[in-house]
Amino acid sequence: MFDQSKLNAADALFEAQKIAFGPVVFQAARLLQDWGIFQLLQDNKKGMSVKDISSTLDLSVYAIEILCESGFSMGALKLEDEKYFITKIGYFLLFDEMTNVNMNFNHDVNYEGLFYLDKSLKEAKPVGLHNTFSKEKTIYPILSKLPPKVKDSWFSFDHFYSDAAFNKLVDIMSKKGIEKLLEPGGNTGKWAVSLTKESPLTSVTILDHQGQLDVAMSRAKESGVEDRVNGIAIDLLNHSIEFPKGYDGVWMSQFLDCFPPSDIINILKRSKEALTPNGKVFIVEPFWDRQSHDIGSYCLINTSPYFTALANGTSKMYRASEFERFIDEAGLKVVEEVNGLGFGHTLMICEIK
Repeated sequence: MFDQSKLNAADALFEAQKIAFGPVVFQAARLLQDWGIFQLLQDNKKGMSVKDISSTLDLSVYAIEILCESGFSMGALKLEDEKYFITKIGYFLLFDEMTNVNMNFNHDVNYEGLFYLDKSLKEAKPVGLHNTFSKEKTIYPILSKLPPKVKDSWFSFDHFYSDAAFNKLVDIMSKKGIEKLLEPGGNTGKWAVSLTKESPLTSVTILDHQGQLDVAMSRAKESGVEDRVNGIAIDLLNHSIEFPKGYDGVWMSQFLDCFPPSDIINILKRSKEALTPNGKVFIVEPFWDRQSHDIGSYCLINTSPYFTALANGTSKMYRASEFERFIDEAGLKVVEEVNGLGFGHTLMICEIK
């Protein structure tokens, strides 16, 4: 993570201003990308003047000046002899998939709602969600009903980070010989369908909201595995409702981080009760203390305010050490851990203590 001990006072003050003007810089960078300015400068390596950019893109000179000067200040553009050039930072803003997924997620899903972060933290409720998209208690029941652009950005963000480890996890799990798998929070069925296609002996039962189950069952039918993928509509946070029993495994991928510790522990307890005596609980999470580089830790830590303001008001991105405590309190123990999957995911395999 950023080592501030090496900064002198002037550099530290400059870093502070970057934070203070962060929302402004973010929106300018987004428009430099969306309006094609980055791409135009990438295509014209000899640089372009403000007037040339303006006439090429049919935008006013004023608009180009505002955006390019901000781009220069953030280091995404270079200004020499009255011509602008794209830099390495601009290149990543233009082409890097992770950067674009993060920017779209933060603009389309989070930007307006984060205005209410203070109230969300104090009230332990997603006040940002209530003032932007819905009065529902959490964002999860309405994911399939969000405005199209918001929904696309949410699922692109979710799938980008999960998909990086997806194929490896399918390979790992297809070799476990699991016949009956329970998947709380199975969402739109992507995992259930992929695993059952790869492992013909495996059947998966998804537990989720009805909206997500409808999409999952449609996906299973399209893939020809509808006989081995089924769903049960359930309020996963009603801990008085037991999970169905007799499963070889319970699979939860990027699911438990959607909840506060008390709910995580209760879901793990219900998962334990769903197992056969030799069954296992499989947990996949991107823990911020298991990342191989600072970029991953930074992105994960700063995803937590989304959970506060938009998702549910009470959860966050966790450390592996925290999950180890939750697992122990639920009456389980970690018997195997696989790190470095995809963009820093960890697979924890747990047994009944």
